[in-house]
Amino acid sequence: MKYSALAGLTALVLSALVPASLAFAQPNLQSIPLPAPPPPVSQVAPSAEAQAWVQKHLAGWPQKTQRLGAQLVTQYGPPTESTDRHVTWYGNGPWKRTTLYKEETPHKFALAHQDVLEQTINYRVPLDKFDEIAQFNGSVVPNRTRGEISSTSDSEDTNFLALNVVEDIVKGERNVEQALTYYAQITRAKMIKEPEPALQGLKFTPPRTNAETADPGEVAPLIRHMSGADAGN
Repeated sequence: MKYSALAGLTALVLSALVPASLAFAQPNLQSIPLPAPPPPVSQVAPSAEAQAWVQKHLAGWPQKTQRLGAQLVTQYGPPTESTDRHVTWYGNGPWKRTTLYKEETPHKFALAHQDVLEQTINYRVPLDKFDEIAQFNGSVVPNRTRGEISSTSDSEDTNFLALNVVEDIVKGERNVEQALTYYAQITRAKMIKEPEPALQGLKFTPPRTNAETADPGEVAPLIRHMSGADAGN
C-alpha cells in the first residue's frame, strides 16, 4: 500500500510538471501576418491626381483606355515612358513591363473586347509548348530569345488569368481544350462579379531577371564554319 501510494503521488507530480516544462521549452511564437497583395487594377478607384494626369497626357484616347490609364497611374504611379501612342511602366508590381496603347486591337476570345494593355514577365516556355499556347490565346506571346512572355487584353486581371492558364499548360495540368474552357468559365465569373483567385494575381512568382529564362540560341553551323570558328576541330 505504501508503494502504491508513493507511485500515485509521483505520477501526480510528474503530470503537473510536464506541461510546465513543455511550455518552458517551446517559446511563445506570435505569427506576423503577411501584407495583403494590392488589389487588381480593375478594382482601384482612380485618384484625382491620376485623373488629372490622364487628362493632360492621354487626351483623345478612347474613354475606356483613359479610365484604365487612371487606374494604372493610381496603382503604380506615373509611367516611366510616355508618348502620344503608348505609355510604359517598368518593374511595376509583379510585372517586368506594362504598356498601355492608344490603338485598340479587336479580340473576340473569350468575349469581344479591345486589346490595349500588354503586360510582360520573365518566363521560359518549353519549345514543345509554344503551339499549345498559340492555340489557347493569340494575345499571349512568348519571346524565346528574351525569355519573356506577354499577355495583352483590356485589363490587368485578364492578363493575370491568361498567364495563370499558361502556367497550367506548361506544367501539363491542362490541355488546349481544357485551357479554353477554364478561361471562358473564369471570364464568365468575372462578368457576374464572382471573386476568383486566378483574376487576383499570378499564382506563381516570375524570376526577377531573365538570366535563367533567356535563350540566345547558337551560331549557325554554316556561319561558324565559314568564319573559321571550328577550324582545327
